[in-house]
Amino acid sequence: MTERDAGVKTEYYLVLEALASGTPPGRISKMLDMEPHDVEAIINTLQERGYVERKGARYVLTEAGRKTLEEWRERVRRELGDAVELRRAGREAEAWEIVEKWLPALPILVGLGVVSLALWKLLTAKR
Repeated sequence: MTERDAGVKTEYYLVLEALASGTPPGRISKMLDMEPHDVEAIINTLQERGYVERKGARYVLTEAGRKTLEEWRERVRRELGDAVELRRAGREAEAWEIVEKWLPALPILVGLGVVSLALWKLLTAKR
């Protein structure tokens, strides 16, 4: 991950995930409960960074976009895996700091197949 991407916004990551699965912008705005113009602004930023390009009526990831998406996915999986380990070690407050960051996105990440339902349950189960 480049320095520029280290502070990736959750919305950028989710839009890139959705575009990778072939989801059109209108559906993305509904899925993420965002205004269509906000989704378009994110897509424009992703285009400027060279992560996506328009092919006719749809957007596709470039090689740089696929590489970046895989790096972002790995980061998400690593962070959520760390949260599970912290919970297992009884360090609930530290685990919750991580989970809280990704909590709004977890249903979408499960739906896109990035996070398993089992992991989601581990992360959000009451202790």
